[in-house]
Amino acid sequence: MAAAWVRLCALVLIGVSSGAALAKDKTPTAIVVGGGLAGLTAAYELQNRGWQVTLLEAKSGMGGRSGLATSEWIGNAKAQPVLNQYLDRFKLETLPAPEFVRTPGYLIDGEYFSATDLATKQPATAEALKRYEKTLDDLARSIDDPLNPQATSTLFALDQINVSTWLDKLQLPATARQLVNQQIRTRYDEPSRLSLLYFAQQNRVYRGVSDRDLRAARLPGGSPVLAQAFVKQLKTIKTSSPVTAIVQDKDGVTVKVGSVGYQADYLVMAVPLRALAKIQMTPGLDSKHLAALKGTNYGWRDQLMLKFKKPVWESRARMSGEIFSNAGLGMLWIEPALKGGANVVINLSGDNARLLQAFGDKQMVDQVLIRLHAFYPQARGAFTGYEVKRYSVDAGTGGAYLAYGPGQISKFWRLWERPVQRITFAGEHTDALYPGTLEGALRSGQRAASQAQDLLAGKSFDPAKAVPVAAAAAAGAAAAKESKGGFFSNMFGGSSDKAEKADAAPAKAESKPVDEAKQDKPGFFKRLFGGADKPEVKAEPIAKAEEVAPVVAPAPAPAPQAAPAPVVKEAAAKPAATKAAPAKPAPAHKPAHKPAETKKATAKSEPAKKPVANTQAKAG
Repeated sequence: MAAAWVRLCALVLIGVSSGAALAKDKTPTAIVVGGGLAGLTAAYELQNRGWQVTLLEAKSGMGGRSGLATSEWIGNAKAQPVLNQYLDRFKLETLPAPEFVRTPGYLIDGEYFSATDLATKQPATAEALKRYEKTLDDLARSIDDPLNPQATSTLFALDQINVSTWLDKLQLPATARQLVNQQIRTRYDEPSRLSLLYFAQQNRVYRGVSDRDLRAARLPGGSPVLAQAFVKQLKTIKTSSPVTAIVQDKDGVTVKVGSVGYQADYLVMAVPLRALAKIQMTPGLDSKHLAALKGTNYGWRDQLMLKFKKPVWESRARMSGEIFSNAGLGMLWIEPALKGGANVVINLSGDNARLLQAFGDKQMVDQVLIRLHAFYPQARGAFTGYEVKRYSVDAGTGGAYLAYGPGQISKFWRLWERPVQRITFAGEHTDALYPGTLEGALRSGQRAASQAQDLLAGKSFDPAKAVPVAAAAAAGAAAAKESKGGFFSNMFGGSSDKAEKADAAPAKAESKPVDEAKQDKPGFFKRLFGGADKPEVKAEPIAKAEEVAPVVAPAPAPAPQAAPAPVVKEAAAKPAATKAAPAKPAPAHKPAHKPAETKKATAKSEPAKKPVANTQAKAG
């Protein structure tokens, strides 16, 4: 009897141990939602670690917010280490960038100026731009750690101020203010909608990084070429598959695409916040995440590529590359002439792009051609066609890329870096150092894949802690008031009591309805395309939500069609083991130099100098 009992116990133990062994040997599974570069990176990295991965993309093509023409210009390994790492891995060839794209130019009242021209022909404007850059650099230097920008009550107070209010205090001459406004709109959003702390933090990240580092090479075909290189590596992709619901439980995650369900152990969510807000999640997100979905500001922009039979502007050797205009043409990117023709990419951004959302593509192109024709009378005769990319009306994007508004760093900083149960998050908006760029998207995909691996290994992630200085908000306001002759008076050029009044302005400017904005100026198109950016020099200037001309940053382009993807079954077959070792999440960041102390795969970043000319890097 005793012997029989021993045999029975032995059999039970053998069954339990073999079951545990089977569970241990089971191939882990993941679903990646979103086929932009962040989702593609996460899927690729997980697959390389032996996971069975299914990628679901709502649209018919892959690549997400890949850029138009300007996305061909990329940074060097110092500026974009992770991007260059993947280019090397996929053996994608690049060409050295010609000199004309490595530094920006200016189009002032129809006349083209290089930076050197500006210093000799418009010394007052050049001097004002230098003063702006110096003051901005001082502001950036005040942030010791760009991963914790609100570390003190004084810095925390910067998050309550918008950039337009700060610019008003600088009292820049009209032309300089117009060019600065255009540059900020292009790279972020309308100055009146942008947190001064976020603006300073981004300049801290890029401090010491030159425009030459940011556009050091050309990737023929642009970022869509990189997207397709990822696509070729992935085993299971399903396009035209918009996710409608996600259910998590203790055993895994179920993702619904219409009536079809996909199951996996873990999920990487790599879609913009506006798209995530439309997916029903069970259990639901907490109140802080829901507030971030609804409230986080995204930059708005539309991009037009105008095609001409021949260049109608000045010498191609002079008017090429990235150009900031004060004349209602936004930021221009002049492409080298190809086969006798030439392209100009016009970026409309900020509130100008918002106002144009109701216009048809042809109407919008006509208005830009009118402005171009005024300076270059041959423009209409040489015009052959156009392409338009409108992020401002893309329901899934709700803009172009993240651009924190006043008060939003204090509420949402690094919120999406932590997993929620079995879901990890990727996308440019989840990268603290390089949001809004290819580098940030790639970095976020690497991080999300590593977190999924950590979850599989049993690691737990603490819930996001409240910002330590959140309680110091009142103290921050007090610091702004009391620092006579100190940080704020030096930064804003006025007494602390004026700074306090200026702080109140942003809220009004930000909440100002678009309808009101239209009525502020003599006429819609005059305001939209004319020289309406003249600063009001008042004792206590008020930030206006509608400053001036249009200009936009990144260069989004038509997304390439994904290669035919294998049909996904609810239980996909175990993929063949891949030997390619996953890339180490190198300390990558926006196209930039090294970031400051980062956790895990982040490198040290030197203070930032100028807002990156992200024309080539902005894409999610």
